[in-house]
Amino acid sequence: MKSTLVWDWPVRISHWLIVLLFTGLIITGKSEGDYIQYHFYMGYGLSAVVIARVLYGFYGSYYARFSQFVKGPKVAFRFAMSLLSGRPKKYLGHNPVGALMVVVLLLALSVQWGTGLFTSDEVFWFGPFYSLISEGLASQLASIHHFLPNVLLGLVAMHVLAVFYHELCLKERLIEAMILGRKKHHTITSVEVKTPRWGVIFSLLMGLSWLAALWLAPI
Repeated sequence: MKSTLVWDWPVRISHWLIVLLFTGLIITGKSEGDYIQYHFYMGYGLSAVVIARVLYGFYGSYYARFSQFVKGPKVAFRFAMSLLSGRPKKYLGHNPVGALMVVVLLLALSVQWGTGLFTSDEVFWFGPFYSLISEGLASQLASIHHFLPNVLLGLVAMHVLAVFYHELCLKERLIEAMILGRKKHHTITSVEVKTPRWGVIFSLLMGLSWLAALWLAPI
């Protein structure tokens, strides 16, 4: 059995940062305590990580690129049917259904942090872009911002259940792969993964520049 590097360190770090920041945002957002300031700053951090990860999806390593793992709906449907049969096709990177979940999660997270930039607690704290829109539109975006976490929690639950299905039923060690970056396989043709220096620099620069701009904005 061969061991192949699939997810390089930018993919793994961004994944676990999203997990940590999303957890912190859920806790501070749903808590009855006064954690709104921490909620804002963690939201800023999440937005920067998502931006960097999306850019790395275009300029990153082979298995990190959307062009490599995002397939059409027909391919995703056929793979879903093969999962039900218990004989799915093996993929080193994200499989078509997993790829769909990645895209949906990134989009939903982006809507969540994006609406948060225009919302307020209506007392002390105001999103950095709150003053740019009308009160009516801000109220609508706030409604989305307050409702969407429940949808995201459902998506995360589906994601976790899928991971356990692969771990327990298909014997595919996805958790280990997302920690160490390597996956074991028998016959799948693999591509040597190289972390592109300029892809990392560009993604980090854009993410950190966005974070700095938000951090300096008043709330």
